[in-house]
Amino acid sequence: MRIVLKKAVAAFTMVEVAISLGVIAIALVAILGVLPTGVRVQRDNREDTILNQEGVIWLEAIRSGSQGLDYLTNYVDMISVLGSRSANPTVFPGPGVPFPPSAIQGDVLTNGQQIVGLLTTPKYIFDPVGTITNRITAFVRAITGSATEKSKSARDMAFAYQLTSEVVPMNVYPTDATNFMASGISPAIVLGRSNLWRMARNEALNFYELRLTLRGPVIPKGKNYDVLGTPKTFRTLISGAVFTTKNGASFVLPSTFFQVQ
Repeated sequence: MRIVLKKAVAAFTMVEVAISLGVIAIALVAILGVLPTGVRVQRDNREDTILNQEGVIWLEAIRSGSQGLDYLTNYVDMISVLGSRSANPTVFPGPGVPFPPSAIQGDVLTNGQQIVGLLTTPKYIFDPVGTITNRITAFVRAITGSATEKSKSARDMAFAYQLTSEVVPMNVYPTDATNFMASGISPAIVLGRSNLWRMARNEALNFYELRLTLRGPVIPKGKNYDVLGTPKTFRTLISGAVFTTKNGASFVLPSTFFQVQ
């Protein structure tokens, strides 16, 4: 009788398989725990990149007095102008955008000149009654970013942010340095302060500080908006006169300067 011996076949035992599955499960739990953090960081980086790019676009548009950027109507949902003498803001909506409650209805945004003009509205307006302080706020869909978000069907899913514009006359001198009517000062100091006061008046009409604050994302909530995220501020100096039209829009004239006697 002949006996045939079979070779042993290498294989995993059930215990080894169970241990392997346990190790894989532990690794998957760790990966799944880190995955949301990575997605959140990627989203935050993308939003910061968009805000940085958009801030530069708006700075240049306002500082140069651009009036032909009609493509902006595709991205600006509304602009709100709230003066210190008014309880409710005046809202200028984009086409098809509903008015928020308790808002004064303004003109529909139909061209880029209108948008840039509203965002250039000076923060302070001086008249015989007193000073009016304006707050200019716009709700904007991202101009830059993914091309897939530019279609009408995906527009509601596009990244949106709140833009606050402040155009403030430049003032670099302390109050005492230009107060030539103070009592107890010598004629030489009166002359020096009065000359500095004239310079300050001319600079205030021809040089402005532009401050833009962008904050997003903005989440539509009925007829209102919830503004999330950390604000990012952009600043630059405007050289040139700010001209206000009859309909209330303001524009920077980079090559025009006013002189006060």
